[in-house]
Amino acid sequence: MTPSAAALNSMKVTVDHSMKGQVLGTSGANDYRKVLADAVGMIRPELMAVERLLQSGLRVDSVPVQTMLEHVRELGGKRLRPCLTLLCAKAAGGITDETIRLAASVELVHTATLVHDDVIDDSDFRRHRPTLHTVHGVSRSILLGDWLFTHAYDLANQGESTLPGRWIASAAKKVCEGEIEQGALGGRFDITINEQLDVLGRKTGSLCRVACALGAWSAGASTVTCEHFGAFGEYLGVAFQVFDDWLDVWGSQQSAGKTLGTDLDGFKPTIPTLRALEVGFAGEEKMELLEALERRDRQALGRLKQALMNTDAGEYTLKYAHRLVEQAQGFLLPYASQSSFCQQSMEGLLRLAEAAANRAA
Repeated sequence: MTPSAAALNSMKVTVDHSMKGQVLGTSGANDYRKVLADAVGMIRPELMAVERLLQSGLRVDSVPVQTMLEHVRELGGKRLRPCLTLLCAKAAGGITDETIRLAASVELVHTATLVHDDVIDDSDFRRHRPTLHTVHGVSRSILLGDWLFTHAYDLANQGESTLPGRWIASAAKKVCEGEIEQGALGGRFDITINEQLDVLGRKTGSLCRVACALGAWSAGASTVTCEHFGAFGEYLGVAFQVFDDWLDVWGSQQSAGKTLGTDLDGFKPTIPTLRALEVGFAGEEKMELLEALERRDRQALGRLKQALMNTDAGEYTLKYAHRLVEQAQGFLLPYASQSSFCQQSMEGLLRLAEAAANRAA
């Protein structure tokens, strides 16, 4: 469907910066909240329809299950992935009833991954509220995540075509693969940045990719157009995650609305930590530090934290995120001047990409 995450670092994408300037301008380009609010304004009625479908689907007869679903429902969120599905559909030809249903399905998969992620990371807060497992326990939270996955597949398969269900199932499998690979790399910092990007491409890029590709598909776009919109989503998703890696070290927990520092304290390799190791240590010293990190030595972790502050790891990570954003935009810019595509929606998508790596710290 779209380029694999392994190609993120090597694939060449030509961005016509003059066209980009004509499409985007400069006003508020880096204000993520404003950009997202403007994008939502373009699709507000349709996004409300997605929300109604989500709410109606989270009602069951079982009281214990309903109590947990209420907790999940109140977590809310910015609904970025449904916004991407709706904006891509609007840009490519128009939003349909199927678009609404597929946008809800993608959001359910995302919510399920958040429930599981919080358990895996042992996070206490999500969007300023206690995580599900801290209130209802780990076992039941894992089962509720499974319930959300299953409900997502049910929605995706309610149309005449089996393609949406297959695409969403494929994306969900890649998310799980990315989580398993990340878990296997716990304490392993002897990997390359490209290998880490491959994990991020599965964990985050795959779901944003299918959100965008399905939006275009639901509007009747060609296979090539669906691939380009999907590639935009993949690069955007990885850029978003790389910036999250930066936030996990240098961000504000109050602004982020979730527990920060969990990746580092959990001995998980990230783009900043891999960069700090790459430029901050060499030879025998580096080998000893890598071995100590694999043993989950807290003193070694302290040395790595110090290196994060004493190297260009922060600047490097931000620049990488911005580079990925430009690559994402490169897939959509050729459509930005075509009369058959909704220019307002195209601008909204391009601005969202621009702002994804400029969120409040």
